[in-house]
Amino acid sequence: MKRIDATTVLTAYLFLLLAVPSDRGIGPLGAAGSPSTLFALAMLLWWVWHHVRGIRVEQAPRLQIIRIALFVFIGMVLASYVNSSQLALPFIDSNGALMNLIKIAGFAGVVLVANDGLRDRERFLLLLKRVAWLGGGYALLGLVQFFTGLDFVDQIDIPGLSGAGTGGVDSRAGFIRPEATARHALEYASVLSATLPVALTLAIYGAGQKMVARWLPSALIGGAAILSVTRSALIGIAVAMLVLVPTWSPRVRKMALIAGLAGLGVLYVAVPGLAGTIMGMFSGPDSSIDSRTSSYPSIAGYLMVAPWLGRGLGTMTADYRIFDNQYIGLLIELGVLGVLAFIALVLISAACTIFRPRETDRKIAALGPAIGAGILAAALLSAFFDSFHFPQAMGMLSLMLGLAGAHWNISQEQAAGPLAAAGPGEPPRLTKRRIRRLLFVVLRWWFAVLLILAAFIPAGLNVRAATGVYYTKFDVVFQAPPGATKDNALRTEASSTVHYAALVQRIYQDKHREADIRPVRAPLYGTGLHDAEAVYLPDAGGQWQTNFNKSQLSVEIVKSTPEAAQQRAAEISKEIAALAKEPQQAAGIWKSSQITTERVAQTIPVGYVDVRTKYALAVLLALALGTAFAGAMSLHKFVSWRRSPA
Repeated sequence: MKRIDATTVLTAYLFLLLAVPSDRGIGPLGAAGSPSTLFALAMLLWWVWHHVRGIRVEQAPRLQIIRIALFVFIGMVLASYVNSSQLALPFIDSNGALMNLIKIAGFAGVVLVANDGLRDRERFLLLLKRVAWLGGGYALLGLVQFFTGLDFVDQIDIPGLSGAGTGGVDSRAGFIRPEATARHALEYASVLSATLPVALTLAIYGAGQKMVARWLPSALIGGAAILSVTRSALIGIAVAMLVLVPTWSPRVRKMALIAGLAGLGVLYVAVPGLAGTIMGMFSGPDSSIDSRTSSYPSIAGYLMVAPWLGRGLGTMTADYRIFDNQYIGLLIELGVLGVLAFIALVLISAACTIFRPRETDRKIAALGPAIGAGILAAALLSAFFDSFHFPQAMGMLSLMLGLAGAHWNISQEQAAGPLAAAGPGEPPRLTKRRIRRLLFVVLRWWFAVLLILAAFIPAGLNVRAATGVYYTKFDVVFQAPPGATKDNALRTEASSTVHYAALVQRIYQDKHREADIRPVRAPLYGTGLHDAEAVYLPDAGGQWQTNFNKSQLSVEIVKSTPEAAQQRAAEISKEIAALAKEPQQAAGIWKSSQITTERVAQTIPVGYVDVRTKYALAVLLALALGTAFAGAMSLHKFVSWRRSPA
């Protein structure tokens, strides 16, 4: 029986990622419940087991720059979780932060298994061919949806998995926008943009294969990207071509130009009106762009709450604000340090493949820019939607990052000779002697371990000192006059009282400076503010379309003590009532004909929202121990390398 290796496992992962609809998963696990995410988590455990069994403290391995960048990013995610646990967040947000740790663990599992497990050239090439063919099949399903208008994905019923009902097909300018098994057209575009450079490069350097087998995957992916009627897919292709074309020979460029023009001509004839639709997507006003930019003024307010480490990955949900930009989401959720770590991971991975010296192995050399182009295309498209909320987009990016690491290792081994793999394979057994050797390294560099652990003590004390907030919310209802309406132009209609409530709210805002951020639906304390209040007209429409259908003002108060919350509640209620009377009295309206106010709750309840100190301390301890161990091992290997003969 053939041994299961990284190529086999990653193929199974890729199949689960693209074949299972993106909106299907195990319901109780939420965003972390997709089969591909759970499989990726198992891959991480597999990598840890094999890596620990095969660790060699005596050996100074070659630099694993992508793995280092990944660990730095993971460290920022863990630090951000510790920071979020010190904020009084709603349960759905705190649970989302925990579930996103599972997602990031799966993300890391894919990168690490690909980075460390793919050391054989032929197995590496085999996986890339499978990426191309599975990407071609994924594109073929989208093409069938485009030409038939039918969505076969909704008919798929997988036992044990529940669907969110967010997949399917959409339309734009009369054309079907296919999604294959993706949850959204942008996720579909991200997968196509990441796989096209690999499929195209394998076709160009696939001498000896039949013509159809060489070019079919890239033709399907390219055609599907153009017919996706998605601006992002075309931008992704353009970015990939900007990276690939300079690496081609003049002959290949000429052939690619002829083939591209021929393909566009066929699509122009076969799909009338497509060219005009595509041109229209890049010209004139666009409501989707307006909806994104309208949220930008609130970025600074959210960022100021936790500028360096953010409020926790997965806590900026649609109940607060939709930015449709993963980098803005990461800036708020992971802070400045976290988003810089992610960008560094992407750029380092792309640079390691694009700018490496050309090896004698032409196919391996050509696949470097292809992998880098796929990374950059997928990363760029993340600026147009919240890609971390979409399993296929996030999973494909993690696979491409891991392939970049594998390409780096294979290129190094071709140049300097093979090195024993540190990833999944058949590592030596974890003997007592090996365990003693690991302990010896830690004890030898005990001062470095203690220094690193001591650096985390202030953070631990800060976690222990964190406290929750006191929160209350109540409504002040505007009631139409029951009697005559002499000289009261507002009459007694509900819409009129809504208008008057809005007027009073504006007058109140002119007198009081409120929080710079107010969620769409989430409670005010979910912003992370400890001293804030908001008076607003309830909006049943949400972020995209307003719907003010209640003649009342909602009041939210966040304070550090219950007495302060109670006091402000009484003061605000009294002030709203006074502001509602003043314009009517000034207009000489009879008292019996005036619009009056009434607080819904006579006794205002004030609740305490606690922080998650235990969770924060547990993750901080894990981060400290991991950093200390990594520091000791790195220092030991560095000294061993310096002392080794040249």
